Amino acid sequence: MKDQVHIRNAEAAHLARTLAQQTGKTISDIVLDALRQYRPVHHAPAQRGRLAHWRRLLREDRKQIITPERPVENLYDEATGLPV
Repeated sequence: MKDQVHIRNAEAAHLARTLAQQTGKTISDIVLDALRQYRPVHHAPAQRGRLAHWRRLLREDRKQIITPERPVENLYDEATGLPV
């Protein structure tokens, strides 16, 4: 046997063994059936929109960070010395 796959996740191994016992199939058959039935869910359009949204938020944050800070003196009235 050249190609072997080892199940290293305890829950996955338990499920595969249980299904094999219940159905009378081998663990290999159970895994093969599951892989044949598996269809990944494509979220690409939603993810692109979410990514664009996060990038826009990051750009806005960077603009706020880059703006120069107001000197402490600008926070006080020159005549009274009290906070503005």
